[in-house]
Amino acid sequence: MAGEAKTNAFMLGTATVMLGAQADLFDLNPTEHSIGLVKNFNLQVDQTYTELTQGVQNQIVFSVRTGNKVMGTMEAYEYTGANLAYALGQEGYAAPDAVGAATSVATDVGNTASSFKVLSTTGLSNGNYIMVQTGNSDQILIRKLSATPASSTLTVSPALPAIPADGATVSKLNVLCLGSNSCAESTFIAAKIVGTLADCSEVVLLLPKVKVTKGFALAFNSGDFQNLPLEMTVYDLLPTDPHYAAFSEFGNASAMLLTPK
Repeated sequence: MAGEAKTNAFMLGTATVMLGAQADLFDLNPTEHSIGLVKNFNLQVDQTYTELTQGVQNQIVFSVRTGNKVMGTMEAYEYTGANLAYALGQEGYAAPDAVGAATSVATDVGNTASSFKVLSTTGLSNGNYIMVQTGNSDQILIRKLSATPASSTLTVSPALPAIPADGATVSKLNVLCLGSNSCAESTFIAAKIVGTLADCSEVVLLLPKVKVTKGFALAFNSGDFQNLPLEMTVYDLLPTDPHYAAFSEFGNASAMLLTPK
């Protein structure tokens, strides 16, 4: 039969995308580095050629490959602090999701407070931003710690307004700068993608040097789930980059694709 299939290695499945430091490429794992639910992961290699022609009809007689751009695109659905940092080209692995480092304001109830006690100050330090949440979920005050926490006491500036009788919840916040004019470049990271084909076999992509160059999106829409349309640009390795020796075996390839036989 014309066009008859030879195998069952058809492309229909899902992928786990893991991002992290370049040095950790071969050790990236789903538990620590997965960015969660991802749909429509796509890796494209766009080759360009400069062609030499001759004659009146400009027939092509020779060509040289002068471009070999590798791009990855995907839709990430989990709006974690780490994923938002990745979407901005930052080191998401170095900015883990903030957790409630201190909870339940216990004193200074009913008074304006620049210093107040909490149950725990674990994970907090001078200069951190905190969220003081009272009453309904959107009743939130943002403050910056103006002193090193000591003896379960936090000091903020400016002072907080009166704390209600039933206390408040205090949590540490991550800060992501949007639209910064800083000349600092976005960060190189590594990516490992494990995809499952329709026949349940795995395909592994190793990208040792990438930047997330596009994809931050924050839309509150009650009609459908939103996603981060991430785009990754893949770069060639330099001798000073981690894993240069391993990839130089394959002509200094910018990516490695490992497929079942």
